[in-house]
Amino acid sequence: MKINLKSTLGDIVSAYPNTTKIMNKYKIDYCCGGKDTLENALSNLNENSSIVVTELEEAAEATRYEDLTDWKSESLSKIIDYILDTHHTFMKETLEEINYLMFKILKVHYKANGESLLTIHKLFGNLKTELEAHLVKEEENLFPLIKEYEVSNNEDIKERILKFVFDTESEHDAAGDLFKSLEVATNEFTPPEDACTTYIRTFQLLDDLEKDTFNHIHLENSVLFPRI
Repeated sequence: MKINLKSTLGDIVSAYPNTTKIMNKYKIDYCCGGKDTLENALSNLNENSSIVVTELEEAAEATRYEDLTDWKSESLSKIIDYILDTHHTFMKETLEEINYLMFKILKVHYKANGESLLTIHKLFGNLKTELEAHLVKEEENLFPLIKEYEVSNNEDIKERILKFVFDTESEHDAAGDLFKSLEVATNEFTPPEDACTTYIRTFQLLDDLEKDTFNHIHLENSVLFPRI
């Protein structure tokens, strides 16, 4: 299967969800950078682009044989309900667990890894604050308005939605930047060789949270918002 290099990252992931595994592997930003073309994204990689494309095409081929939801053909309300039930629920639960574990490893391992853990702790604290505020704005403002607009097609509501979308996408970018800073601070979520089980669990959850957030952002930026 051939992937068009002129296609946007968002369109590729929407059509072939399995490609997210390859994009995550090579740190290709398909969520906040979903409007970028694959060709341009590859030009910024320090990798052999032909190898990356081959892996993406293999992942796309595998996607064809799976029973996947075509979100671009679903109603706005169904997309929103899926985001709420899947991504928002996961994010809330994971943020709480990481928050508890982060303080625990900071206290236990401060003498050995104090400065590094303080940096990670601060970055996570900023991320948690940003994401929780973001969830509330979507749940209380943006998503109810989109559901209302889907029924009414009211242009005044649409204008209000578009203003929220602009702010929401800016917040997505900010969250993406915080995750990138956490990648650097944690050596891409790699715990020290002598790390305890709690340390390992914390870094694994940070990695899981990042991947799920990227899928979450992709679904909003590249599927939900363009439909408004």
